[in-house]
Amino acid sequence: MFIFDSIGFGSAFALLIPLSYTPDIAFEISKAWYAAPSVIIIFYFLNILGQFISSSNRGKEEDSKQDVIKWGIAERVGFILIYLSLKYFLDSEFILPIFLLTYAVFVYSAGAILPAYFDLVSRVLYKHRAIFFAANLTTGSLAGFLVSRYVDIQIQNNGLIEGFSRGLLVVIIITTLSLIPLLMIREPKKIKNKKRKLTIRLINKKLNNWYLIFKNSNDVKAISTSNIVSAVPESITPFFTIWLINFYSVNADSIGIWITLLLISQSFGSFIVPIIATKSGFKITYMLGLFFHFIASVLFISDPLFFQYLIFICAGLGSGTFVTSQSNISVEIGSVGDAGNTNALLTAFRLPGLITGPFLFAYFVNIENINIFLSISLISSIAGILIMQLRMKNKILPQVRFWSKDS
Repeated sequence: MFIFDSIGFGSAFALLIPLSYTPDIAFEISKAWYAAPSVIIIFYFLNILGQFISSSNRGKEEDSKQDVIKWGIAERVGFILIYLSLKYFLDSEFILPIFLLTYAVFVYSAGAILPAYFDLVSRVLYKHRAIFFAANLTTGSLAGFLVSRYVDIQIQNNGLIEGFSRGLLVVIIITTLSLIPLLMIREPKKIKNKKRKLTIRLINKKLNNWYLIFKNSNDVKAISTSNIVSAVPESITPFFTIWLINFYSVNADSIGIWITLLLISQSFGSFIVPIIATKSGFKITYMLGLFFHFIASVLFISDPLFFQYLIFICAGLGSGTFVTSQSNISVEIGSVGDAGNTNALLTAFRLPGLITGPFLFAYFVNIENINIFLSISLISSIAGILIMQLRMKNKILPQVRFWSKDS
């Protein structure tokens, strides 16, 4: 049932993540220099904020399915609002803020669902978590590949905005259908928990909880430190398409091919994570993800036109291996039944780089200093790898762990 849901998840993210069409859509409808970085910052900031707020409102080993369904529906409402904004407000002078507001509904919901989703997966699939996270991103990427190919054809025939809108309509249909198997997932030994009201005191309590987790775990300290310094490659990747089109005069029709290559390689990168981690651990696969990002930046510095396809292949491999590795790491090093909270904590350490980088890249960059930012990306990747190699003593091998109330 989780895998069926991943088909909807993958088709949606193929269109709506910053590595995909949305930064180009925002720029196309407004022609504002800040449009693309605004999409990227909204995605990372609200996604992490959604995780934090949702995690603050959850207790350890709390039943998860109800929250997964609630935020899953909210995500789908976001898709519909984005579609309506492009269909009915395209000629409005307020189209950019309307588009960003509707996009924010989707992004916040996509973040808020994660703590409950991680806990549900770690509970229901306790024996096969590593395989699931790989299969989830793999099937999601493959679904995204098919949708992106459809969108690519529509863009070539009808233009960027209309092609994207038609693809989004397909996503709305797919995600509506994928909600059905999500409703059918059975959560063991359901216990009615009194839902806590979200207050400032509860948020402060969650921040203190994060501090204690960070303070008492050397593993969390190592990964958090690596996450802070290694966020640049992820924040710079969405600009590869923008730079190739604006500075190197590549036709915008190539966006579909680039995204297709990125999604296929992301799928493969995710697929190899549990295979490698079974013997070598998730520490190695985490570092491998940063290495692939390093190679992508090297290729862009060397010859972005000649290596354009290979750049997106390496970026996809980096994204697939890194994201799947951190998902598994959150489960393995966190307390049993608290995987969603641990993942939100680790992701929060990437926030400074993910929200400051895009505006710097958009405002200051030109064809003469692209290489400066790419060099910073290289340093960021290497720093993350070195921190993990020197400070992380745990290989982080997959384990089988039960929730206490399911034992």
